[in-house]
Amino acid sequence: MRKKLSRSSMDIPAGCLTGEPHIELYGCSQCVVDGLESVLEYSADKIKLAAGKKQVTFHGDGLHIDSFTPQGAVVEGMIVSVDFSDAD
Repeated sequence: MRKKLSRSSMDIPAGCLTGEPHIELYGCSQCVVDGLESVLEYSADKIKLAAGKKQVTFHGDGLHIDSFTPQGAVVEGMIVSVDFSDAD
């Protein structure tokens, strides 16, 4: 199941307008992240993204970014955990 990343302004959650990331997790194998700025770290067991005022880190196995657009990204693989921290 893939989520379409392009949206109208009426579909954007209020948190995205305040610099907070919007994250939708589909089981433990796919996650859609909106509000991205950049990729900070990228490996098969760890992906760290800058998303507004937060950094979002995915830990797991076989992780990869399936698509990356100005609106967001789709992280796929066996997602074991997701951590949030304040941006530096």
